Amino acid sequence: MIPHRRRGPAIVTLVSLLGFSPSARGADCSGVAPVSNTSLTAVPVVTGLPGRPLYVTAPPGDRNRIFIVEQDGFIRIKKRGDPPDQFRTFLDLSSVVQATRTLDEMGLLGLTFDPDYAVNGFFYVDYTEGPLNGPWFTVVARYPVLPGDPDAADPDGEVRLLRFPQPQANHNGGQIQFGPDGHLYVSTGDGGGANDQGTGHGTCGNGQALATLLGKILRLDVHGAAPAGLNPDCGGASADYRVPADNPFADGPGGRCDEVWAYGLRNPWRTAFDAANGDLYIADVGQNCWEEVNYVPAAQAPGRNYGWRPMEGNHCFNPAMALNCSPTGVTCTGSPACRDPSLTLPVLEVGHVGGVCSITGGPVYRGCLMPTFSGAYFYGDYCAGSVKSFRMAGGLVTDQRDWTAAVAPGGALVNSLTSFGQDAQGEIYITDRDGTVLRIVPPFADLEVSGTGAASPFRLDTDAWRWEDLETSTMHPVDHYRVYRGLPGGVFTCIFTTPAPQWPGGDPDVPSPGSVFAYVVTAVNPGGDETHGVAAPQTLDPAACP
Repeated sequence: MIPHRRRGPAIVTLVSLLGFSPSARGADCSGVAPVSNTSLTAVPVVTGLPGRPLYVTAPPGDRNRIFIVEQDGFIRIKKRGDPPDQFRTFLDLSSVVQATRTLDEMGLLGLTFDPDYAVNGFFYVDYTEGPLNGPWFTVVARYPVLPGDPDAADPDGEVRLLRFPQPQANHNGGQIQFGPDGHLYVSTGDGGGANDQGTGHGTCGNGQALATLLGKILRLDVHGAAPAGLNPDCGGASADYRVPADNPFADGPGGRCDEVWAYGLRNPWRTAFDAANGDLYIADVGQNCWEEVNYVPAAQAPGRNYGWRPMEGNHCFNPAMALNCSPTGVTCTGSPACRDPSLTLPVLEVGHVGGVCSITGGPVYRGCLMPTFSGAYFYGDYCAGSVKSFRMAGGLVTDQRDWTAAVAPGGALVNSLTSFGQDAQGEIYITDRDGTVLRIVPPFADLEVSGTGAASPFRLDTDAWRWEDLETSTMHPVDHYRVYRGLPGGVFTCIFTTPAPQWPGGDPDVPSPGSVFAYVVTAVNPGGDETHGVAAPQTLDPAACP
């Protein structure tokens, strides 16, 4: 209970439905009222995207915009508070990916902002280029924002850091992100086709071949921060980056690719660093049988082999028996055998049942709004349209949850969930191939309009009483607000309704000398749900709402 104003001996009080302070690691949570929700839902925040959205991210510290990657070559900006169908183009690479974007797994695939974006204006993209029938190439490039216009990039400012061939059209990876060490991590697929074999694939598969960039996670120094760094090795002598000298296979020109940080991957479709501790999660798409999540504690030595092609998930893999989900392992000279102790096995595998066919990795939640979920890793499946989570504890998967029914009821994301993403405050988004971006949020009823730490605390100004614009702060749609008056812990009666987060002039009534007026402000969404917090101490009576 927070005292706000005195009129003689009378006291006017705002009653807060929740009473704890915001706390989250890895994000600036100032001005955010946390919610102690234990369930989830999702709301559409962007609609009508024409180019197949694949990813959501934001520059460090930018709390007012999200950037959406579309496979057809566009990066869009959605500003907080704008209606869902209002967005603008930040960068148009559609002509660059004109041919490859027509292929299911090519096009514009990744985006990340430089840790010093606010100063240098640099961001990085991962895309494929080449004619429709090949040859195809993966390109990692840097672009600048246009001087004087933070909502537009310079399309002529491309600096290519890395370009390497793709033997087939699928399995391109595409995730790029900066690690806690400030280096750029690039996820690559095994080159495509099936069984990691055939034209453009090593004898034992690209996943196991250290002389190729395919089937790997690469670690690049794009800032020249390591004076002892090596010149590019497999990326070409003229490539515009350096190789950190402490990369696990850095040994100079030729032989093993100095850029490789981890290997043995088939098609890592989204990787994520935990903002709180630097742990890395790698969701690797399986072939016919097993999807997997690999976990890399920050303290673990790099250079890990995650098992593809000798293994698929925790099972042996035999290219000659690709439909056998648990075959006898095969020997390939130069590659570890199935279950060799040198292989790092996934912490989670998912079989192809219930429509599962292609894992989609997400982030570890370290956001501001839902501290109950801090540390939960989110992932899903493209074909099944599922959204799930788990936590790591002592190196083991714990607290497995399935949120599909709540977040994507009625199979809304079946054959449509392309990726997850995060904004600058650590909140999680889902990209839907049909052109929609969803935000994972607390159920509307669990929210509070003016709790402790809210973006706009309840203010009793002379001209108007004001409170949090809940639709802007949480992206939940709001139809109208209700103001209730009563006694703390008692019954509160609705005395005012408004579509705007303010009451011009405020309550004209004044408590009698020695008495107290207390107020609760709630929001009502278009479906009629009303906010009340998780454990409201007051009884709200809306019957008298004007």
